[in-house]
Amino acid sequence: MQELLESDNLWSFLLNLIGLVSLVVGGWLIFKLLLFIIKLKKNNNINAKNYINLLKLPSTFKGLTQIGILSNIQQEIEFKILDSSENILDIIFKEKVDIGEKIIVMDTNKYENGDYYILISTSCQSILRKILIDN
Repeated sequence: MQELLESDNLWSFLLNLIGLVSLVVGGWLIFKLLLFIIKLKKNNNINAKNYINLLKLPSTFKGLTQIGILSNIQQEIEFKILDSSENILDIIFKEKVDIGEKIIVMDTNKYENGDYYILISTSCQSILRKILIDN
């Protein structure tokens, strides 16, 4: 038994076996990582199509103000006005929009001057922006 443990062939075999197992496990992990990255990119491309783009908002809102959005798919969109404590004051718009640009007109005359928030919601995202109403 002593001769077997001191044999170079045994240690060479064990080191080669450990190296082979390491290569197999490392190759499998790299394969799984590549599959994960490919799936993540595919999901990001699909999800990116579901989001809306909010067009530039005016610095102050006066009277009838237009808010523009750009939608990549047909989806339900909801616009809410929130007070400074983020409590819902009013729902400005809630309906299904088609692909493309949509302009929502907001009448700020029914609100007092001050800071408010506008919340735009879809099934995939929510956008919260602070606005200033100065009639």
